[in-house]
Amino acid sequence: MDGRPRKRVLFVDDEQSVLSVLQAFMQRLTNEWEAACVEGGAQALALMAQKPFDVVITDMRMPGMSGTELLNEIMKRHPNAVRIVLSGHADEQTVQESVGVAHQWVAKPFDLKMLRTILSRIAALHGRLENPALKELIGRIRQLPSTPRLYFEIIEALQSSTSSTQTIAEIIARDPALMAKILHLVNSAFFGVARSVSDAGEAVQLLGVSRIRSLALIHHVFSSFDQRSCNQLSVEEVWQHSLQTAAWARQFILWQGGGRMLEEKAFTGGLLHDIGQLILAANLPAAYREIRALARDRKIPISEAEKQVLKATHADVGAYLLSIWGLPIPLVEAVALHHEPSLAQEQTFSALTAVHVAAAWSYEQTASAKEIPGSPLDLDYLRGAGVADQLSLWRQRLAALRT
Repeated sequence: MDGRPRKRVLFVDDEQSVLSVLQAFMQRLTNEWEAACVEGGAQALALMAQKPFDVVITDMRMPGMSGTELLNEIMKRHPNAVRIVLSGHADEQTVQESVGVAHQWVAKPFDLKMLRTILSRIAALHGRLENPALKELIGRIRQLPSTPRLYFEIIEALQSSTSSTQTIAEIIARDPALMAKILHLVNSAFFGVARSVSDAGEAVQLLGVSRIRSLALIHHVFSSFDQRSCNQLSVEEVWQHSLQTAAWARQFILWQGGGRMLEEKAFTGGLLHDIGQLILAANLPAAYREIRALARDRKIPISEAEKQVLKATHADVGAYLLSIWGLPIPLVEAVALHHEPSLAQEQTFSALTAVHVAAAWSYEQTASAKEIPGSPLDLDYLRGAGVADQLSLWRQRLAALRT
């Protein structure tokens, strides 16, 4: 052991055979993890009242208390615990139920190697977010965006069996600024809709609930700041860069056949990857003025200048906020590591890969790029992820999309 306390994981499943396999598996990880197993939600809550757990991994369909009910209670009582669903019921309704209450969803039968990777990823991410320099920096920040109410209202509606496209449209219509932003976007070149759209319900149908949910989230963040509070940074430039990064990251996943869920993670990660810059510029204007001057004078990326001045980066700050909100682990990771993807536990093609490339290429087109260089692509990481040989083709396809 390296002297750090072991993290605690709690498994909840009404199948004793599953718990036996998990107990045997966790014996191999006793240097890093302390594991406990219980057969139901009530037992889980009772045990968590006695001592804290870093991670809870639960089945969805159990007698007495369902996995959704358990995770809702854990979210209220123990918000810092990472919540993971391990379920053999992969139907769309079951997955939908876990959205918003679970950080990650894993299907049964599960691969124990994959489970180990997930636990390693959680430990590494927690280690990064528990960095003393980051904690000291967060302590200096006066204004963090509040929990995004509309985002979680949409998630709650998705968990209801009676929700519909119209339900989601009615939620976003209650915020006129969000409604205007979504209609502006759906009619913009970013989404390439052939006809003019003026109805919220139609916008939801065309964009899909996942992207509407992501846009509600990013709108909430940007509405917390304005140009007056971020005078060291162009809020409009960050907004346009974030949108383009999101659209391109989703496109890369689409071209690689990554599937709809991965596409939406990449889209949301692209939207949110630079929110830490807004938070730093609004809360620490003198420090951010120094950071931008240092980056300009020494011709180094902003993230490198941030490390020199603050000992942490905007990526760390953004990931910290998303972790507080309980967003999915792969999404927090994509934000935390978009400049340093080689630090990820899993070196495979993912939302992080797509956001890393999209953010670098999109930044090239910003006004800031004329004065401050962007972070270079990590070619070793991209080779490991199996996409380094796709980069020139992606460039060509993006150029064709813009013509």
